[in-house]
Amino acid sequence: MRIASVIVDDIEGLSSLLVGMEECTTHSRLFNPKPEGEHGELHWLYVLDDHEVVFGCREGLIDALRKMDRAGAKAILLIVTCVPELIGEDIEGIIHEVQSELTARITFVMLGQFKNISYPPGSRKTIEALATLMEEKETDSSCIINVLGHSPEEDHIPTPFLLSELERHGFVLRYLAPGASLKDFQSGPDAVLNLVVSPYTHPLAVKMEKEFGVPYIALHNLYDVEDIERAYDDIAKCLDFYWDNEFEEERKEALTLQLQAQEKLRGLRYVLSLRIDVPIPLAEYLIRLGMEPLLLHLEEYYPEDKDYIQKIMSKGYNPLICRMVNQEADLSVLEKLSPDLCFGYLSYTNKTISCVPDMFDFYGQVGYNRTINLLRRVLNVLNEMNTSKKGDIKYGSTSF
Repeated sequence: MRIASVIVDDIEGLSSLLVGMEECTTHSRLFNPKPEGEHGELHWLYVLDDHEVVFGCREGLIDALRKMDRAGAKAILLIVTCVPELIGEDIEGIIHEVQSELTARITFVMLGQFKNISYPPGSRKTIEALATLMEEKETDSSCIINVLGHSPEEDHIPTPFLLSELERHGFVLRYLAPGASLKDFQSGPDAVLNLVVSPYTHPLAVKMEKEFGVPYIALHNLYDVEDIERAYDDIAKCLDFYWDNEFEEERKEALTLQLQAQEKLRGLRYVLSLRIDVPIPLAEYLIRLGMEPLLLHLEEYYPEDKDYIQKIMSKGYNPLICRMVNQEADLSVLEKLSPDLCFGYLSYTNKTISCVPDMFDFYGQVGYNRTINLLRRVLNVLNEMNTSKKGDIKYGSTSF
């Protein structure tokens, strides 16, 4: 609910109606505090009364949507919280009944806390729901490319070099992410290709391919140099042009670092902790580098993780899977596992486990540059460990 309220507030032209009990609606005002947006959006709340908790809110919800339509809403996202979902309210049926008499397009997202215990589902489901607001269009002759999950306004996330090169080749990039407009999302089906740079926009890409025939190439889950090279070739093939060796320097540096990492990481054991945007693809990549997985923290399991899990299992590994919620208590478990490296966030100060920190820094980065930055950080940590142990570390073993 929280992340859905934040996302909808960042999309110009998109209105919202949050449906739930008083505690949910009041809490949502912390993240979307104003009932009117800067560009005429409406962010209204529908508070269930005692009767509706038992018998449903169909009539009241239809009336609220009619009022929002008369007030000028262009499109409405229904954010449905726990109670309507628990009592089995037919939100899809309500929309089907009222949509024909409204000018505003309506979509919805079911975000009962009992099914969504972390923020990734809220992000993924909210962005995916926007496909319902899209309009069937002919592919634009100007070769528009949708970039799913990145906004130029995100100064803290560097714009991938790949995107700059696509623009240099004459392609028009349309960024579909929080910060974009409703019009941008509605125009999405005229693109020749979707590039996925965030795990939270992957479901939207899948839905757009199924419903509008827009192909997609996922970049956010690639680390291996050969996989990245293959994806870049697929992009050129889809767009019917050829690269001019723009990425050769990056590719060579990434490959050099990857070979160094394979030599130094082989045989070491690792765990994945908090704040990693794509843990399963990262776990599979570390296995390619010769490491052994002991434990993986997962906020959520994504359907697209299935192929990576099969690759992990095919290598003979079946690591423990958990969701860490109490780091102080979790530390004793990690210490018993005695990993050589931990990737991700550890909150305690007296660290007994060597850690590759700040893994969420790589969110939104794609391509060779992300692999370069990741491997540099890993190799730096290994060098620091080597220095602290006065050269006693033997890479390729678990004896420290």
